[in-house]
Amino acid sequence: MDTPRPYKKIALFVAALAVVFGAAAALGSMAEPAETEETGMEETMEGHTSEREPAGLGVAADGYAVRFAPTQFERGEARELRFTIETAGGAPVTEFDELHERRMHLIVVRRDGTRFRHLHPEMDAAGTWSVPVRFGEAGVYRAFADFSADGEQHTLAGDLFVSGGEFESRPFPAPQEVDSTDGYEVRLATGDLVAGEHSELSFSVSRGGRPVEDLQPYLGAKGHLVALREGDLAFLHVHPEETEDAADEIVFDATFPTAGRYRLYLQFRHDGVVQTVEFTVVVSR
Repeated sequence: MDTPRPYKKIALFVAALAVVFGAAAALGSMAEPAETEETGMEETMEGHTSEREPAGLGVAADGYAVRFAPTQFERGEARELRFTIETAGGAPVTEFDELHERRMHLIVVRRDGTRFRHLHPEMDAAGTWSVPVRFGEAGVYRAFADFSADGEQHTLAGDLFVSGGEFESRPFPAPQEVDSTDGYEVRLATGDLVAGEHSELSFSVSRGGRPVEDLQPYLGAKGHLVALREGDLAFLHVHPEETEDAADEIVFDATFPTAGRYRLYLQFRHDGVVQTVEFTVVVSR
């Protein structure tokens, strides 16, 4: 039986497409695969983290992963937070280097930059770290495990969820040069903060209008500073500088990877008590 003419045209068109695609596939198999920007990004992600990439953006990086348990909390409830650092094969890590006089630093802060705390958990023989916690306000908190293994520093992070009340997120506070706590006044001085360039952050501490010139070492230095980027809370490693400046000054060197707003958390010790002050800075391109 003769095929109706419209269907003949369709059959001929399909046959022609098959010939064209077959020829294209043959040519493609003879050519080298093109290296695209996306391919390069995948290769970078499979390898080690780039030095320009901030830390603390995920639960896994550079062959290590962090596992928190539990991740759900009730507001006001006292519980124990446990976590392990694991290798790519899933084995718990039990050997850590000493970093700032501790083998593990746990930074916990709510995702809007409030409720900062710096904890030092204890590890058992199986490699599980634990520390008691209690959250006074609901919200989503970011927990950063900051450690060194095999001579390299790493920061891994995950979210903790606290229910039991309303949570109103807010942006980082406006930049300010002075913050105070428990009778101490701390003033921040910086030059122009430009992304990708070394920046000096200088903090001067006073009490009752007089410089505090007998600051005590905290974690092996005159002070400890954590910097978090607004939005994704990328964790910046900043380093104290050994300078011959005034005794009441604490100076750090930092390189901010991108433009934007960053929250700074400075901790220092005086009269045996650790104090914390907070600042917001704006980094230009």
